[in-house]
Amino acid sequence: MLPPTSPGSLEALYEILQLPAALRACPPLHTALAVDAAFREGNAARLFRLLRTLTYLPSCAVQGHVAHARRGALARLARALSTPKGQALPLDFLVHLLALDGSEEARDLCQAHGLPLAGEERVVFLRGHYREEGQPSAGACNLLVDSKLRGRTLEEVVMAEEEEEGSIRVQSPA
Repeated sequence: MLPPTSPGSLEALYEILQLPAALRACPPLHTALAVDAAFREGNAARLFRLLRTLTYLPSCAVQGHVAHARRGALARLARALSTPKGQALPLDFLVHLLALDGSEEARDLCQAHGLPLAGEERVVFLRGHYREEGQPSAGACNLLVDSKLRGRTLEEVVMAEEEEEGSIRVQSPA
């Protein structure tokens, strides 16, 4: 068996392709493959759209990778939009695209990467200003993880998700 992998790894895809066809047809596995593909392709819009749809437990599983995905997306935006005079982008767009918990988190993310702000509502992409120092901050992940508890206890969520999975579980041939 291969060692544990991170999202976007070909090793994970290889492991999945080794599973029986009945297991590969399982809807949660299709979702996991879609998340993996979006991560590998660097498709931030698709990745964060998929992450919003995950239930609580899978959200917990990917939470550790969210900061790196956000940093990668911000780096791609900086490469695409940076000009000598600067191009501005609304912070609300970043909040939506990167599934951030609000404008304050978007401002903190931009400032941590050297991107100046124009007022309180826009980030400016100036050539040569984007930087990466240290480990990216994961943030609170309220939107992507904590909000999925919806006032329930962790035990209630786990039991509900297990019941949902049980109703779609595919019997493997014995």
